[in-house]
Amino acid sequence: MLRWLWRAVLALLVLGLLAAGVASWRFARYAPADPAIAPDTKAQAYFIDDYASARQAFLDRGAALAQRLERVERFAIPVASRQGVPGLFVDGLYLPAQREPRRLLILSSAVHGVEGPTGSAVTRLFMDEFISDALLADTGVLLLHALNPWGFAQQRRFTESNVDLNRNASTTDALYQTQNAGYPMVDPLINPQGPADLGAWAHRLFLLRSIAQIAQHGMPVLRQAVLQGQYAYPKGIYYGGRTLEPQLAALAPRLGAILAQYPLSMSIDLHTGYGARGQLHVFLNPPENPRLREGLEAVFAGQTIDWGSGKDFYTVTGDVTAWIGALRQTGAHLPAVFEYGTLDSQTTLGAVKSLHITVLENQGVQHGYASAEDEARIQRDYREMFNPSSPAWRTKVIHDSRAMLGHVLERLPKVSVQP
Repeated sequence: MLRWLWRAVLALLVLGLLAAGVASWRFARYAPADPAIAPDTKAQAYFIDDYASARQAFLDRGAALAQRLERVERFAIPVASRQGVPGLFVDGLYLPAQREPRRLLILSSAVHGVEGPTGSAVTRLFMDEFISDALLADTGVLLLHALNPWGFAQQRRFTESNVDLNRNASTTDALYQTQNAGYPMVDPLINPQGPADLGAWAHRLFLLRSIAQIAQHGMPVLRQAVLQGQYAYPKGIYYGGRTLEPQLAALAPRLGAILAQYPLSMSIDLHTGYGARGQLHVFLNPPENPRLREGLEAVFAGQTIDWGSGKDFYTVTGDVTAWIGALRQTGAHLPAVFEYGTLDSQTTLGAVKSLHITVLENQGVQHGYASAEDEARIQRDYREMFNPSSPAWRTKVIHDSRAMLGHVLERLPKVSVQP
């Protein structure tokens, strides 16, 4: 009897090791399928991976619009670099309502720098196809290109100070005293010390270590703890800083003056990374004011809204769209995020893979790399997670953006929101 028991235990152990091995093998080779769409060369042409070239393409279109329209304002906020990276600017193009200022639409990009190529592409699509005399009769448009130009140029999500701008935006200093109670729980997993080494056992077993945390605390708790934002670990991921970043501080008074001209504003912040690959997620933090929620539901009527309270998503502190609304003295503001998914991170395997890539990249930046090969592989995976080179993915982004922006511009004039 004892012999059979030992055999059963041994068999279970072998099966467990086999399952762990298969899971680790799948994790190492994880690559979700591209959207089923024929590549469109015209759509792909909107994508410019280099910051300086993307900026110039935006400026050229802005100059052409300034020649055609009245009272156009163009501005550039310089962003200093301690490392001496030259030519960094937050560029703005303000097209005021030409007859009656009823509403303002704001598009912002590269809050997370490495996501900038997509945000810039969608912004230039908007400039090419949606700016019209009819739109501007009673709707103002403000385009903010590359809120994190250093991150765009260096292909990092964060600023030169390792600050996540989408966890940093606040009109008061209270944000920077926020305690993310769950973050210390995951800190050993997501902020390893020492050079980034793909061959280290801590990284080879990252999936199993993550699953152990998920089994203990649950996926929603862990997702919120990691992604919410934190203000106590300056070298950690999703660090929100200790004060408002300089480019946001410089932008705030200009934004406030423009917002004051309109009773209603809506901002759309353009992001990549989270969600199903090739899918445009309308991602919203639930507003406290029920009228604002009703307004957002009216704008996106017929579309799927991924509220931050949903089981597969999360809420953040210090996000840019809410900060823009907080700069208003009167009136109402509708905040929205377009998130273009890349790694199916709404699934457990995709979420852990996304986290692991982020962890490795930050470890390399903070502590160096074990080898040149590790550095090249980690940086390549990081770029692909936020700026996929796939022709099908890029085509889908442009096609879906065209449809969604058209939907918003059709619905927004019909929305009346009282603050």
